[in-house]
Amino acid sequence: MRYTPTKIQRFLDKQSLSGQSVADFCAKHELKIPTFYAWRKKYASPSVPTAEEGFCQITPFSEPAHRSLRLPSGLSVDLVGLSTKEIAELIIQIDRADA
Repeated sequence: MRYTPTKIQRFLDKQSLSGQSVADFCAKHELKIPTFYAWRKKYASPSVPTAEEGFCQITPFSEPAHRSLRLPSGLSVDLVGLSTKEIAELIIQIDRADA
């Protein structure tokens, strides 16, 4: 039996929303599993690429850092909004001033 592209897309959408495995869905709708996978490859809407398919955009999480330092003298310093590099530079400056 031949199906129209619209009907095929409905099958693909229905299966993805059903929570059923492809095998169970195909058995219920009297479809052949290889045919279903061929349809999926041909008609499925593009999705986010996987590592095998290509690259995807990664957006870094940018929340201000909050770090607390306890110095040997017992002084505690809260550092908010500084990057790790800026904290390292600050520690070097404090160490140089103490030397």
